[in-house]
Amino acid sequence: MPMLNEGKMDDIILATRNLTKRFGDLVAVDKVNMDVKRGTFSVLFGPNGAGKTTWVNVVTGYLKKDGGRVLFNGRDISGLSASETYRLGLARSFQIPKIFPRLTVLENILIAEDENPGESFFKAPIRASWEKIEKETVERAFKILEIVGLEDRWDALGGELSGGDAKLLDVGKALMSGAKMLLIDEPIAGVSPSLAHTILQRLRSIMEMQGVTILIIEHRLDIALRYVDYAYAMAGGRIIAEGEPSKVIRAPEVIESYLGEKYRIR
Repeated sequence: MPMLNEGKMDDIILATRNLTKRFGDLVAVDKVNMDVKRGTFSVLFGPNGAGKTTWVNVVTGYLKKDGGRVLFNGRDISGLSASETYRLGLARSFQIPKIFPRLTVLENILIAEDENPGESFFKAPIRASWEKIEKETVERAFKILEIVGLEDRWDALGGELSGGDAKLLDVGKALMSGAKMLLIDEPIAGVSPSLAHTILQRLRSIMEMQGVTILIIEHRLDIALRYVDYAYAMAGGRIIAEGEPSKVIRAPEVIESYLGEKYRIR
């Protein structure tokens, strides 16, 4: 896997260069150049059909690109599959959380750990070879549950969680996998304003305490913009504005394409 050699990229964890994705005659992602700074909490927003989710799917290997490059943590990952990008630490959290409803919250976290010697055909009968590692893994899982605010629900079934808690569990699974960056699709969709604030506060804390870079796709900007460091606005498959959130929402092209008069600063 080739290393990136194009200027100083130490502060950039994720970059796309002329990234393009077509569906027939439709150009869903149109030569997008985008840099995400390491250790930040950012939001990508835009109208329906802007290309946001398609961009995320191409970046994470769920869709094949038609042009351009994807660079993560100093490496070109353009041709990698979703499972390969996940193992490198780029984790996609879906709008509908991918949890196992019949497993407990703790079990859902534990299965995100790739290396479990107790599951080895040869090591399983030799308890001494995996007992200490398993104990340490469980302790780490409880620590992550505390980080995402689900430590009191460790024995609840995944299917019993509210929509907001299920999304936090999905984030916890990504942290358990050792993710360096989280791409989260609409973390506060369909939840009450109070819970929306709680979710974003926890994501902000995760970013600050764990050093994880977080990029969310979100429509509820009245809440989300209070918590993020940086904003990207997308329309027609292109990034039309980026920068400090308060400045991005003032950009005329953003107001025209998405936000409407209620966001115009008078």
